[in-house]
Amino acid sequence: MDLQIRRHIMTAISYLIPFVCCAGMLMVAGNIFGGQFIKDFSGNIRIADVLLQLGADGLGLLPVFIATFLAYSIAERSGIVPGFLLGVICKQYGYGFLGGLLAGFLVGYMVNWLKKVIKVPNWAEGLVPQLILPFCSTLTIALVMKYIVGIPIIELQQGINNLLTSLQGGSVILLGIVVGILSAVDYGGPINKVVFVFTLNLLAEGVGTPIAALISASMIAPLGLTIGYFLSILLKRDLYSKDEVNSLKTAFLMGCCQITEGSYPIILNDLLRITICTAVGAAVNGALVFYWDCSSKIPWGGFFTLPGQNHPELWTLSLLIGSLVFAILCVFLKRKPAQEAENEEKELDLSSLKISG
Repeated sequence: MDLQIRRHIMTAISYLIPFVCCAGMLMVAGNIFGGQFIKDFSGNIRIADVLLQLGADGLGLLPVFIATFLAYSIAERSGIVPGFLLGVICKQYGYGFLGGLLAGFLVGYMVNWLKKVIKVPNWAEGLVPQLILPFCSTLTIALVMKYIVGIPIIELQQGINNLLTSLQGGSVILLGIVVGILSAVDYGGPINKVVFVFTLNLLAEGVGTPIAALISASMIAPLGLTIGYFLSILLKRDLYSKDEVNSLKTAFLMGCCQITEGSYPIILNDLLRITICTAVGAAVNGALVFYWDCSSKIPWGGFFTLPGQNHPELWTLSLLIGSLVFAILCVFLKRKPAQEAENEEKELDLSSLKISG
């Protein structure tokens, strides 16, 4: 059976690109003008705060977005509602965009399978697309995501926290490597969140090196992909599609602000190879940040954290070296998307939807 996984991913990416660009640039604009996340909506709120918060809330919906359109690509209109609901679950449980990716595939194929096996009397045929398909598929995959996927993720998070705690007081370089890798490999997912909480607690105790490593490790993918593009031009290797080059323009700006999401359309095209590049580049970066004892008093913001760092020039150098390592690996590992996949975009047709009242 041909699952056409790449085709469905490319369809989802075609919708994902403008969404990520819009939300990401709102965050970038908010950062540039000194925006702060809004904690009290009854107080004084500046335009920059609104831009930053709106962008952050938008990017927080990425699991919902990708699950919805993956399910739509696989199961057409029947997949939209269950894909949306499963994406919300992934967002609420902190599974990240990789969780949304998995949920979209599972629920899409589940809907297609149910279409084939469900047999109802003629009088109940209208209930199949309206109730039976979305209810059964959402319930089944929600239970899978909660108990089959969710429990191992919780155990993994606890294990990572224990690992980081045990490494304290040991080799500084080893701790830097581990913090770097774990901060970057799931691109803001549940692993990154565990490391962020861990480093944030250390920052509260006056230890700012781990958070400095996390900040730069989170920037490795977008900056590394950008450097990799220019390296590929120098070496005359055709590795980036036209859509990927267009995505890089936004991904780079977002990456400078520690927003990884701009790179998702490129990462999803070659997830395994780019994740390997990310892990190695982030490991080198993390080791250098710890070796040079760089620290930050600001917990988030990419290059906007430089005023709060003790060695901003060494931190920047470690980031550039890690990104260059990523780029060199990327030039040798990355594959250009197939032409037929690159041109694939499924038109969302809602013309048959009717609202009765």
